[in-house]
Amino acid sequence: MRIAVLMKYVLDPDVLARDFTVDPVTGTPSSTFPSYQFDPYDRIALEVALNARVTCPAGTKVTSVCVGPDAAEDRLRETLAVKCDEGILIETRSPAISDFDRACEAAKWLADQGDVSIVLCGRLTADSDTGEVGPVVAERLGWPMISNVVAVEMRDGQLVCKRESGEGYEWVKVALPIVMTATNAPNIAIRKAKLQDVMRAQRASVTRLQASQTEGSGRKLNTVRAYIPDVTRTCRWIEGDTAEDKARELSTVLRAHLGAARAPS
Repeated sequence: MRIAVLMKYVLDPDVLARDFTVDPVTGTPSSTFPSYQFDPYDRIALEVALNARVTCPAGTKVTSVCVGPDAAEDRLRETLAVKCDEGILIETRSPAISDFDRACEAAKWLADQGDVSIVLCGRLTADSDTGEVGPVVAERLGWPMISNVVAVEMRDGQLVCKRESGEGYEWVKVALPIVMTATNAPNIAIRKAKLQDVMRAQRASVTRLQASQTEGSGRKLNTVRAYIPDVTRTCRWIEGDTAEDKARELSTVLRAHLGAARAPS
């Protein structure tokens, strides 16, 4: 049995605002000091998969799969350093492939893998904030899907998963094959690689494939424009000898602004 984890190569969500820009032509995000990593939710999915492998039958493997640019190979080695069994890079010509197209490319690869029984990915993407990948992959493969998973275990030959619900957490029995989307939980701690494992991963090979380049096939949602809104900020010092004087002056200023905002244009 094999568990495939779909990893998205994204701009670091913690990049400073002053270093972040959007290309006016392509609409893709860029940074003065580029720093890319795998999506935080996909890293959670990877952790769920690695924990699940311990309870699964002997020989179960975890495969990290990235549909993305050539540069993502180094990040895939990081997954090998935390004991993934193999890394797959499905290289795309465009670095800004949409989540829909990325899911379609992953589904095409998965359809040819007879031993993959579980597909895991994050419930959202950090850069586009969409939850397309899991549902699209499940639809393309014709597999059932379960969302907001925080743990997966094999109990007495039956696969069960712990998922977040509106009333807390619940354990659900599932049949294979299945697609799961993972979410964060207090008990999930992203593991750190040991130095010796990092060095081992640098020598390991990553399987490289070429995407079929069918971008935009069947997707009905298109991004018309991506930009950073212009924001004007002003600062006014509220003066007064006492707290009461300052509060009175502040209320006068706020009433004036509210009145201007409500005035018909």
